[in-house]
Amino acid sequence: MSGADAAGVVADAAVEDLRRLEQALERDLLRILLSLDTLPGEDSLVRRQAQTSAAVLSQVRRRLEDEGERLAGVAGQRAIEAVGAVLGAPPSTLPLDARSELDSIVNGQVGEVVAVFRAAVPEMREAVARGIASGGSLADVVEAVRERMRTSYTRAKAAVDAAIMAAGRRAVVSAAREVDGDLDLVYVYVGPRDAKNRPFCSAWVGKAVTDPSRLDNGQGLPADDYCGGYNCRHSWAPTTVETAIAEGIKIYRPDGSPLVVDQEGLIRR
Repeated sequence: MSGADAAGVVADAAVEDLRRLEQALERDLLRILLSLDTLPGEDSLVRRQAQTSAAVLSQVRRRLEDEGERLAGVAGQRAIEAVGAVLGAPPSTLPLDARSELDSIVNGQVGEVVAVFRAAVPEMREAVARGIASGGSLADVVEAVRERMRTSYTRAKAAVDAAIMAAGRRAVVSAAREVDGDLDLVYVYVGPRDAKNRPFCSAWVGKAVTDPSRLDNGQGLPADDYCGGYNCRHSWAPTTVETAIAEGIKIYRPDGSPLVVDQEGLIRR
């Protein structure tokens, strides 16, 4: 199993974690919203006192903020598992600078998960407040909140997946540098070649580059950790120059110019 595959297994497990959390959140939000009593025999919201609606909104806000923190914990723990799966050993076996890089990647995405749910708070507050003010259907308010919750979870899942896969990719590269520190390494872009590929992926799949960190994937994300961006199916495979040449893989510099290699297989910088 490749490093990317190992991280992918952990990412799949994280998606299942999130599915269970999403179901629990939906149940809790429904319970909170049902405190907006309905009129006997009708499905319209009672215009309760301001303090009642404020209390409901406060509960929604606290539950969402709690959920963001909970998902952040899932992302961090699963990212650690991904690194361990890739390395076949605990992340603590990596050099200090490599561990610091991994911490930075994971913390950045964990912060993104928390931010997603913070951003959802005013959106859901607006949906609830609009239903209360209009005396509309409780069912409509519940569905509006559910829709915003699902949108938040879609964004959160992307952030969690990105954290895990980026940590896995960085672990692969760090481990290769540790083992082959005295060799010239290049990074082969591996993965599917099909109609789903982003332009960046179409341009690089099957090719090698000397330094992927200097590439621009057009997504505003580091190409060495995120490849083509969120949900990218590709990864970098550290390879010696000699092996790449033997396998007929074309090697390029980050500016797109072909790499010149001498007869001993060493990079001419």
